[in-house]
Amino acid sequence: MRYREINNMGDISRDIAVVVDFIGQKDYRRSLEAIRDALNAKGFVTHIDDAFFALELDLWNVELLREKCSGNFGSLPRKCHAGVDLLIGLGQTIPILPAVAKTRLHGRIRKGLQEGLWPLQHEMRVAANLSKRGWDLYFHDLEHGGGFDFLVTQNGIAFEVEAKAISAFTGWPIKPENLNKLLVEIKQHFAWQNDSEIPLIGVKLSSSLSSDRTKLQELVAGFTKVARDRAPLSLLDASIRFMGVAPNLTFQQLQKATYFHGKTARKIILVNPSRPRVVLELDSERPVQLERKIIRTIGEAAREQFSGSKPGVIWTHINFIPDEVLTHLGLAQGAAASFCDRVASSALFSEKRNHLSQLVFSGGSFLHRTDASAQSSYRTITYDSPNCRFGTNVIFEGGRKKRTRAMA
Repeated sequence: MRYREINNMGDISRDIAVVVDFIGQKDYRRSLEAIRDALNAKGFVTHIDDAFFALELDLWNVELLREKCSGNFGSLPRKCHAGVDLLIGLGQTIPILPAVAKTRLHGRIRKGLQEGLWPLQHEMRVAANLSKRGWDLYFHDLEHGGGFDFLVTQNGIAFEVEAKAISAFTGWPIKPENLNKLLVEIKQHFAWQNDSEIPLIGVKLSSSLSSDRTKLQELVAGFTKVARDRAPLSLLDASIRFMGVAPNLTFQQLQKATYFHGKTARKIILVNPSRPRVVLELDSERPVQLERKIIRTIGEAAREQFSGSKPGVIWTHINFIPDEVLTHLGLAQGAAASFCDRVASSALFSEKRNHLSQLVFSGGSFLHRTDASAQSSYRTITYDSPNCRFGTNVIFEGGRKKRTRAMA
């Protein structure tokens, strides 16, 4: 299969119609409405919700526009570029698949509408990227129900490609779903009556953030005491400190200010968007283990999903991070290797994985515009294997061949 190089509005309108018809208009709309209704039922939408459901909310906004324009799009909202990108990929993929692959894809979409479509989005983006580089694609996983995702061929050369999508919160002791539960308890039980000031509370957990409601309520009671007394408090599994107060800014102003503080402090900043207002700085004594989780994921994919008879490529997308964070993960810190360098070294220098040809890392999502076109894009960092038993042929040119300090 090969994808279109350029998509006009007519192409996009047809692609979107293909996807909606494939899922079933009523089922598709009902699934997107269920996500919207669940968020609205909470009474607030956090930046965590915005990240986790950004793709599905893109699809919902595109669906509203599709209804308004009767399926004949004249323009598309820039902010929905990631959702449109997924629809374009699916709209071109669905018609060429055999029946068994269509059945599997249909199941994956239905499941994704309940649990998150971003892993499927990553696969579609990898497929489009490979096609634009001149490779013919065969959807191995969809047609065979397992193994690697794509077999790609060009001029008699073949590669096996696996697309892995990993949440940036993988390996974090503070899980986003538990942060949302904490916000619910704050909304109901945090006692703060001064509308002119917002307390700033620091929390250091001894381990992970509990999902147990009773424990979360105990933690919130501690927040109330610290805010009232302006003195530190030690609990069995957390230490809480008073950090000061902020003026009663709007939620948007607070988000902007706390975003930059969170990047600088490298801690999670949680803002309750409505009364009672509070800003929490959360940290844990348990280290983040994202690097170990990614190394394990790559190792398992290399061992279990490739045939070993052809060179393999693993493309790992780290989801829920801004694109500039991936740039940071690829840069060495002084004499120390970068995050991506360490993962690549662990994966590619093992003789057990000498069937691997390349590793690719990507992250973030942004709209890349030129005078003539616009497309949803992302940052990438590529590594070439130093000991691939199939030789030096590669899919992605310009990969790092050894640890360096610069982005490839």
